[in-house]
Amino acid sequence: MRHALLSCRIVLRTGCRHISEAALKLENPTFRPGERPFDLGPFACHRVPHGAPAMRLDRWIMKHVCSNWNASQKLISAKQVWIMPPDRSIDQHRGSVMIPRFRPPCQGSTKLQPKDYIYFPKVMSPSPKRRQPTTPGTEPAGWLVKRVIYKDTDFIAIDKPAGWSVQPGKHVGGMHLQRLLPSLQFGLDEPPRFVHRLSTELTGVLLLARHKAAAAFAKDMVTQRAFWQRAFWGIACGRTPKTGTVAMPLIKEKRGNHGQVAKPAREDDGGLPALTEYTTLRYSPVAGGLSLLEMNPYSGRHHQARAHCAFGLRAPLVGDPIYYELSNDLATETDFRVKYHSEDARRERKEVLGAQPSLHLHSRQLMIKTFAGKHVLITAPLPPHMSASFQALGWSGFEKRTDREAAAQADWSAEDDPHIIEALAKARAATRQEAREHEPGDDDERGESVLDREKILHVRSQVASVTSANILA
Repeated sequence: MRHALLSCRIVLRTGCRHISEAALKLENPTFRPGERPFDLGPFACHRVPHGAPAMRLDRWIMKHVCSNWNASQKLISAKQVWIMPPDRSIDQHRGSVMIPRFRPPCQGSTKLQPKDYIYFPKVMSPSPKRRQPTTPGTEPAGWLVKRVIYKDTDFIAIDKPAGWSVQPGKHVGGMHLQRLLPSLQFGLDEPPRFVHRLSTELTGVLLLARHKAAAAFAKDMVTQRAFWQRAFWGIACGRTPKTGTVAMPLIKEKRGNHGQVAKPAREDDGGLPALTEYTTLRYSPVAGGLSLLEMNPYSGRHHQARAHCAFGLRAPLVGDPIYYELSNDLATETDFRVKYHSEDARRERKEVLGAQPSLHLHSRQLMIKTFAGKHVLITAPLPPHMSASFQALGWSGFEKRTDREAAAQADWSAEDDPHIIEALAKARAATRQEAREHEPGDDDERGESVLDREKILHVRSQVASVTSANILA
């Protein structure tokens, strides 16, 4: 049997960047010399090469056809993917392509054998991962220490960047903050613990407890709703009332590749009570209207602020395509279609804020109550993408004024904390040491490292004196 051999290269792209490249050898086992080529229709056929490692059929589908396990099982059960042994005739191959009942039954656990033929839909390809795994240790020394915005004997607050997950999970790789927590011990025997979580897309204040007693205290106080007050800043599409409250029960619902989303539902149907207080700080008439909101999600449900903006205020957040489309669908179903959902407004927003802006939701402030009953206000600066949007909308003056007010109210400064000074000095010394290893023989760098060691010893003596004073007190 002669086969017409075709070569096909499948290249997955994200924008213009290659993220994966795999070569498949596609064959047409229905080819018969002297006859017109038989069209496989919507299918393609791959022959397992000799010496290929053993692989399950569902794993092969997830690698070359689709990325979702449930979709791979549906393809197998619907006989859209099937295996033909190498001893089958040309007529049997043609019959399996034309008539589904002639296709051999397969399972996801079926092992691929060398020289087997695999038929699959040729229009399908696996979607790229949302986030590529990163190699641990690629961050600069002291990277997380530089993001500390508050610290005392019990709690630490950091400015969480966008794109970083709080804890490890699927598609996270090395981009999770839990891996870097040992750098925030500052002399204690255990790394700090997360008091709460922020989703991957969110930025801003993230609170951690430095020891077990502080974590237990925070948990009890949060349960009693007497520990903190939070303020989220978000830019919404549309004009919102000056102030108000959204009280809308929410329920989790799975939505394709987007995972769990929050949708409004009655409490009788399983919806959980959710309440969000909001205040409109600024408004711009650009692109059908853009409003700067300060929100306090009182209940803390999944995606509460995003869902309440989209469904409660009919003003989805900028950079939130999931809830933007959901809000559009709800507006169409209820005959409540507003101007800022139009295509013209969307086109103008792309010109002002970019084609694919990041989520404009930021954990701006957090007020906590310490063990001593003191109230501490913690403020995180705006991320770069929101600062750029503020500048495009003419709100830079408001941002600078609020930053000055927050700095005047701050109870802590990194320049005055001996632990932060020591950690940053160690980070600089480690960076210079690494650079000296790549370029040996530099006397100036060697002299600077000696000065750094002397500075570290001086700071350590300050830390020891402060610790002894606290113990005596």
